[in-house]
Amino acid sequence: MTKVDLITGFLGAGKTTFILEYVKELVQRGERIGVIENDYGAINVDLLLLHEELGDKCRLEMVIGGDPDCHRRRLKTKLIAMGIDRYDRVIVEPSGLFDVDEFMDLLYEEPLEHMLRLENVIAVVDADAVRQQVELRKKEDAADGRAGYSEETRYILAEELTKAGCVLLSKSEELSPEGEAEVTDYLNECLLEVGCKRSLSEKDILVKREGRIDEAGWERILSAGSRDAAYVKKNILKEGTYRSVFFFHVTLPDIPVDELMRQIFTDPECGNPVRIKGFVPDGTDGGIMINATKEQTEVEKSSVGQPVIIVIGERINEDKIGSYWAAYENEYRN
Repeated sequence: MTKVDLITGFLGAGKTTFILEYVKELVQRGERIGVIENDYGAINVDLLLLHEELGDKCRLEMVIGGDPDCHRRRLKTKLIAMGIDRYDRVIVEPSGLFDVDEFMDLLYEEPLEHMLRLENVIAVVDADAVRQQVELRKKEDAADGRAGYSEETRYILAEELTKAGCVLLSKSEELSPEGEAEVTDYLNECLLEVGCKRSLSEKDILVKREGRIDEAGWERILSAGSRDAAYVKKNILKEGTYRSVFFFHVTLPDIPVDELMRQIFTDPECGNPVRIKGFVPDGTDGGIMINATKEQTEVEKSSVGQPVIIVIGERINEDKIGSYWAAYENEYRN
């Protein structure tokens, strides 16, 4: 049976970066790999990044947004196709907003239960972002609701942790042993909030030191398996707490991109954006790829991309965010 690895993680945690490394490692080990990008939104920017980096090293497929039933059928069809083609392993990267239970239920449906088997569930957690949450709680001004993770965000994070065989702490270059303990405590508090009795320990967590994973780390990942800890279920996504807004053919104002992102993330009138990602042409043969969270903005030159910026978050005010662009054409909204 084809092995299936599910790579979860909240928006901007570093799932795509990890998958790039993971696929390269598996290809070196002689495995034939398929990757399914299951994005929250109708245009998948991360898939473009994977195409640029991986080329013909593996098969890449995308499941675009839509109503839940349609989206589920599309994902099932992609999984069946890869099972028929007898890939050694299929890696599924959902968006940062994803119901893990629904995916696991899908694998037990006909004919998938005879073709695929769940191998590993890896939850990628942005250690630097969580550490900042810990620091915010220590400050007197942390009463501002925008300063820390919302209850909905903590729920999504905890739900992914309940299933993870391995929790990979990304962006942990500056994480001290004391900081690692604080991050672990915070994650366990999130689990308690959703009524889960699972308590993460050192054996569950892999810290990505110096931006890389060593041989022992890969062995832990490849033998991670999955868990099925009980918790109190909520329909966060179905309630429409999060949504994505698309801005097409954006022209950026004449200020540094990281400063522009900072202004949007800190403006209460914008709502509570969690991730901003997209491609902006620069008048040459390419443009820049933007991948921003509250904690970090990454800007890279790119030769390929669809001219769109996607903003994902809570209570998004699209008109206010649109006012930060020099110009745009909002032809599609989700």
